[in-house]
Amino acid sequence: RVDQLKYDVQHLQTALRNFQHRRYVREQQERQREELLARTFTTNDSDTTIPIDETLQFNESLQNAHRGMDDLIGSGTNILQGLRDQRVTLKGTHKKILDVANMLG
Repeated sequence: RVDQLKYDVQHLQTALRNFQHRRYVREQQERQREELLARTFTTNDSDTTIPIDETLQFNESLQNAHRGMDDLIGSGTNILQGLRDQRVTLKGTHKKILDVANMLG
């Protein structure tokens, strides 16, 4: 009988908490609804403007940096190709010097 009473008390406490929570949520929703209905809406002020000019300048700066990096990579490629050509030339010159040295003894 005591266990049954404990169970009933717990069940009633849980039901009371659920009821209080639902009531609190309902009151909060009604309060928010009243606030929305009482609120006067106005047009957007100047603080909500979108900074398009700054965004365009940022985009241009990024594109300029991208072009600069492309130019830098192109210059590096040209320098490497020049070094390869010089290597081939120096190898040919070295071979000719060795041939002349072998001929002279």
